[in-house]
Amino acid sequence: MDRFFVSPDALQGDAAELDRELSHRLRHVLRLRRGDRIILVDGRGGEYEAELEDVSSPTVRVTILSRRAGLPEPQARVVLYQSIIKGDRFDWVLEKGTEIGVAKFVPLVSHRGVVRPRTGRVERRERWRRIVTEAAEQCGRSHLPELVPAMSLSDALESAEGLRLLPWEGERQTTLRQALRQAVGKGKKTPVISIFVGPEGGFARQEVDRAVDLGVLTVSLGPRILRSETAGVVAAAAALYELGELGA
Repeated sequence: MDRFFVSPDALQGDAAELDRELSHRLRHVLRLRRGDRIILVDGRGGEYEAELEDVSSPTVRVTILSRRAGLPEPQARVVLYQSIIKGDRFDWVLEKGTEIGVAKFVPLVSHRGVVRPRTGRVERRERWRRIVTEAAEQCGRSHLPELVPAMSLSDALESAEGLRLLPWEGERQTTLRQALRQAVGKGKKTPVISIFVGPEGGFARQEVDRAVDLGVLTVSLGPRILRSETAGVVAAAAALYELGELGA
């Protein structure tokens, strides 16, 4: 059955009225009819099997048939500080990062970044949020990843929590695996992994030096130079795999 995130407030009783946007999607895009069943997800770990009752009005009404707990989130919480990049490549990071289990996305403004978010760009933020939501629906997540407003690298470095890692092409000694194993230890999990990924031209040397001064660990992702969007997804996936979060 198709899955859709809805507000938890709409799922309090035995029936629910869906908002106009989702109603339009069910009726005109997916062409669902009365009696069809869907899964509604509250974004907090709960899933609700529902049957469509009234699809003629602007807001579709459904009957809640059952409730259950959805898939749990990874115990290790990965926060991806991804520099904003051109075109739809940042969209791709949000989509694939959501699929593999990233818990939080922080759009990052860095020195060499060629994309600068303008004040009031509501359309871009809404598009990003829609991409994350649809990716979470597709891959079966029951918690919606957090997406926060863009921030500068300086502010991000000051506020980041947990084990802070910065993949950097200049690192020749410490790999991502080594950093995780040294920090976490055998059989233990760290609650937060913060990963900083540079823009198309990489982080400037002064940015890397500043990060190191604040205790961030620079790590290598291997001998090949990766695109910004590739590095973000690869680093997040490798961290989750190393911590045992991508197993059965």
